[in-house]
Amino acid sequence: MSTDNFFKKIIKRLKAGKQTVQPAADLHHPDERLGKLLRMVENTDEVEIGCDEVFEMLDQYLELEARGEDVTDLLPLVKKHLDRCRDCHEEYEALARVFEATALSKG
Repeated sequence: MSTDNFFKKIIKRLKAGKQTVQPAADLHHPDERLGKLLRMVENTDEVEIGCDEVFEMLDQYLELEARGEDVTDLLPLVKKHLDRCRDCHEEYEALARVFEATALSKG
């Protein structure tokens, strides 16, 4: 399938109101990176925050979480970002371990 046909098929699916775009591999397109990119675009929300903003809010996020607050409800953009971004999730896990160790040492 040529690249032009590939994009025409995607545009046709989007105009038809389909919510999902199949990965390029499923459409027999030779470049799987394009499929990955399309999945990332598909999973993009209208409002998102970036890694820098998430990093600035991680301590607040962890404190809310430690108090048993619903972080999904209180900081939904941070939660969504952590679910999607491996680098930020790793930072979250590392900071959570430090946060937990500090809490344990205080009593």
